[in-house]
Amino acid sequence: MIFSPEMAGNDIGSFVNNERGVTVVFGTLLLILVTIIAATSVAFIISTTEKQAMEIESHKTAVENEDLRIISIEPVGDGSGWESIDLKVLNLNIDDSYISAININGGYFLHFKAYDNDGNFDVYRDYPAIYSANHRVVIPATKSKTIHLNFSDITVTGSEVIPASSSWTNNSLDYTYTLEKHPWESFGEVVYDHNVTFASNGTKCIGSGNFSIDDENRQITFYGNSSGGSLTNTDDYNISYGIDFTSYAGAAPSEDEPLKVEIITSYINVFRELFTPPMPVAEVQFKVEYLQSANGTQSPNSYLILDASDSIDTDGFITSYKWAVWKDSGNVTLYDYDLSGMVVRPVGIDPYNDRNITIDLEITDDDGMTSRLSQVSGNLTIL
Repeated sequence: MIFSPEMAGNDIGSFVNNERGVTVVFGTLLLILVTIIAATSVAFIISTTEKQAMEIESHKTAVENEDLRIISIEPVGDGSGWESIDLKVLNLNIDDSYISAININGGYFLHFKAYDNDGNFDVYRDYPAIYSANHRVVIPATKSKTIHLNFSDITVTGSEVIPASSSWTNNSLDYTYTLEKHPWESFGEVVYDHNVTFASNGTKCIGSGNFSIDDENRQITFYGNSSGGSLTNTDDYNISYGIDFTSYAGAAPSEDEPLKVEIITSYINVFRELFTPPMPVAEVQFKVEYLQSANGTQSPNSYLILDASDSIDTDGFITSYKWAVWKDSGNVTLYDYDLSGMVVRPVGIDPYNDRNITIDLEITDDDGMTSRLSQVSGNLTIL
């Protein structure tokens, strides 16, 4: 057979006009496209699954590797109950940790503060930083952070000056000023008190009928004469804020009971430490020494020795011994916990002639826990 262009043209035209042939081609292309889409979807699913698996494994590793140590506490009390505690936490991991909650003796701290590297309270937008479950304190990787826990409520105050403005007078329209230290900028939508006074004397309170505060936009509006206001722009104004944060949900523990500390992190890891106060034990020894006078005669001289060497600390060691001594039924103070030493000899006491002597011992251990003899077994007395 002899092939001619005319025949070729007829074949091509016949194929184009053949709907069955076109359907086969498009069907093949569609199948290829579906195959590609399916393969891409499978690859995407595998990639997403692998990513999720990696994230889960990474989270699991982070949870397992988190390692915090409560290395010391510095409690401050009033002689009966603790008022505050400085808690030092060390992060032994290479990643930062975030504290979600702190529990001491069954009570949670709802709000608390922390110190920076210079020993000052952390600051956030010109206010002391107040930490909570919503605003977590960070323990830097491989470093320590000291947290300040207050058993009473935390009160934060702030103030700012609203300058007199030539753009607003008593007879003008209302004057609106944007507040720079509005508490909501630092603490969120907290309940706060405010007071506005003239800056010149600081005592005359500006009645609330002369202004209003827009908390959402952090603005104060002074009412002009047309709005019934009676203020002028001849003086600056002071506005003060007061915010009260509930600190500890519970009763402050007494100074003679152990402190059970729990720290809960954002990974829901719980790190615990028990701090037991040392046990003060004291005894009084009567001693007599003979003093020789200038003429060579000797006369007896009696004195007391206060001995705390039997005091014990079950979870560490004692770092400080401080004595308090009163005589004449407490009317005369010889030492007010300022006589230091495990074994001491107080002066100003004549054991044979002085009466109603009262002695107390305060000891502190390496964890910062303090205990007094008067709290445990009672003062020593010499009648």
